[in-house]
Amino acid sequence: MVNITGYGNGSQEAVNNFEKYVGFEIPADYKQFLLEYNGGTTTVQNCKFYVDALDTLVCLNVLYGLDLEEKELDLQKWHEENKKDLHKNCIIIGNDTYAGKILLIYNEEEKGVYFWDQGWYSDPSSQDENIYKVAESFKSFIEGLKIPEEI
Repeated sequence: MVNITGYGNGSQEAVNNFEKYVGFEIPADYKQFLLEYNGGTTTVQNCKFYVDALDTLVCLNVLYGLDLEEKELDLQKWHEENKKDLHKNCIIIGNDTYAGKILLIYNEEEKGVYFWDQGWYSDPSSQDENIYKVAESFKSFIEGLKIPEEI
């Protein structure tokens, strides 16, 4: 499994406040990640995840945290800026090295981690079709990350 260099421990209060703000309870595995790491980067640079629908590997840049001084890394900042474009019970939890975002969706119809090809870099992405399932859960997303030597 890929190691994460986190931004420190998150607080239960910050997680509770974020859940109130977004209006849904986030999955337990992701909540545990926030409490333990509060976002972060992979220890080995250029770790990638596979997007089956695009038949491509995407390079993970960062996973966001809560109440961070650097607002570009803050979950709430990304939710505020993009909430009108997001599915129900969806948060942006990170980004790739281009314009793509990592989404966590947790509603009746969709559950799991998704890749939002926001810049339409991959064929067949378009303005109408650009969100692709990557993993059934946050835990399986992290477990599925590949270091460059494994690719």
